Formats: sequence, structure tokens, C-alpha cells
Amino acid sequence: MRKELQKATIIVLLLLLTSCATLFSNKTYKLQVKSVDNAKVKVYDSIYNLPARIEVERSREDLPMVLILADSLHKNYVLKSSIRPVFWYGNTFFLSAGYISDLTTPKRFYYGSSVFLNSDGTVTKTHLSFSESYSNFKNYFKKEYPTNKGQINLTVSMPWISNFDFKPNGEQPINNTGFFGFSAGLEYYHSKNRFISLNASRVINFIAPFPAPFHYEGAHEFLSSSSISLSENYKINRFTFGYGFNFSKNNWRLENTYYDSTDSDSEKPRQKTNYGLGLVGTTYFQCTKKFYIGLNYKPTLYNFNPSSTFHYEHVVSLDLLWKIRLKK
Repeated sequence: MRKELQKATIIVLLLLLTSCATLFSNKTYKLQVKSVDNAKVKVYDSIYNLPARIEVERSREDLPMVLILADSLHKNYVLKSSIRPVFWYGNTFFLSAGYISDLTTPKRFYYGSSVFLNSDGTVTKTHLSFSESYSNFKNYFKKEYPTNKGQINLTVSMPWISNFDFKPNGEQPINNTGFFGFSAGLEYYHSKNRFISLNASRVINFIAPFPAPFHYEGAHEFLSSSSISLSENYKINRFTFGYGFNFSKNNWRLENTYYDSTDSDSEKPRQKTNYGLGLVGTTYFQCTKKFYIGLNYKPTLYNFNPSSTFHYEHVVSLDLLWKIRLKK
């Protein structure tokens, strides 16, 4: 029953990631503005020759514009703010709880993809052509966020989904998937596109993909892994790849609320911990200036406590990561 629940929860969690309005959008976007020949437009405090792609802030408030015609005639326009289709369709189609996060951010708003300011004072909103949409899609992946030699970043992340493959001493092998964790670290760029990362993390196998009170009955396994890793990393456009060494403390604990010491068939609560050395492999995709999503693979190859032996265990995590630049 638990395995079916975990599989269903993982599927639901992956669908939660379709909350694109929050995760993959910026607070600003490029609005294409067109009008009659030789016209200009004033947006905020800047004047642009039309046609132009103008960076505007996402907001629930309407956006005022002033059209400046060749004969110096000025016309005032107001672009109505509306909810982006990705918010409605993405979350509705996937039954996503992303509504909860998206409702707290102005990233769900926009003024359309393209507008035409008519000389009679009306506004026509037009949809981007397929070629324009495809071009914007390509430009998203082409956009780079350059880094510099000597740059230092603070990283904070949430390993959201983790798979544990443990072999506690004297117990049957355990393979389990759960949610939640926390990690923090530092990055130092020793060249323009290469950096060393020092990271400390802890992950657990919480049963639900969101914080909630949960009461366990009967026998239940609790898994956790604490680790410190040092890795060398390469940055290629929006992707980063890393490899290195990892020290881990993998803990397995069995609790049984129905344990009866007088019953020989009643499973006794117990705990086993392995300390080991291994490797770490990471890959991340940069979604926005500060937000990344990626995978961490941490195999343990050699245990030195409670016994010294070559011994394979692993933790694989889907990681949601934020980087804060401390030094440029």
C-alpha cells in the first residue's frame, strides 16, 4: 500500500512542478508593441520608436502608455492586466496545487504577448505567430547568465524528492522514496565557467510532498541521509555538471507503535547507521537568474563504520536550488 501511495505522490509532485508561472517566469517580460508608421510610445519614463519589444513588469495593475504620432499628437492608452493562460491551463489541466503558490505572486499576470496601438485610441491585442513564438522559445534557452573568475555564490536548496537505497547492517536492503530536505553551500569560480562547490545537506523520506502533520501507526521505516560533498563543476550555457567526493551518514530507523515485548512476533523498534565515503554527481538547468532545478546522485562506495567494507548505497534527489551572489 505504501509503495502505491509513494508512486501516486511522486506523480502528483511532478505535476506540481507545472506551476510554471512561479518557477520559470521572471518578474518582467518583453511585450511587443506596434502602431502606425513613424510613431513612438512612452512606457514608464522611457520613449521607444515603434515597433519595439519593451520590457514591462508583471503586475495586477493596468499599464498606462502614451502614443506619440508624427504630428506630435499624443494619445493615452491603458493596457488591461490579465491572468496568463499558463496559470489557468497549466494548473487546471494538471490538477496542480501550484495555484497556491501562483496566487501569491504577480508573475501570473501579463498584458498580452503583442499589442497594436490604433490611432483612434483603441488597442488591439494580437497573438504571436508560430515563428515568433518559436523564436522566443529558442531565445529563452539561448539566454546566458555570465559568471566571472573569482565569483562566490551562496547556495540554498530543497531536495524535494529523494530515492534511498540503503543496506543497514543486519537488515534487509531498503529501497524507499520520500520528500523534503535542506542543503546549503558555497561556490567559488576559479575560472570563468568552472567552479568548486562545498555543500552540506540532509534529506528525509517524509511521506507527503508538502508539510503536513502525519500520524504513523504500526511499524514504519524512517530514512535520512546527512552528507558533505566537495565537487568540481562546469558551466555550459544554462547547464552545470559536477562531480566529486562525498561523506555521508545514512540512517535507518524502525518504529512500531504496536510493539509488544511479550509477543515474539512483534517487530522491535531499532536503528542502524552507516558512515561512508563515496562520490557525487550533479546536473542542473538554470531556469531564471537565481533559480535552478537539477538532480543529485550520491553513491556511497566504502563504509568505515560500523564496519570497514566496500558497500554500495545511494541517495538520488530532485533538487530545487537558489544561488545568491556574494562576490562578483
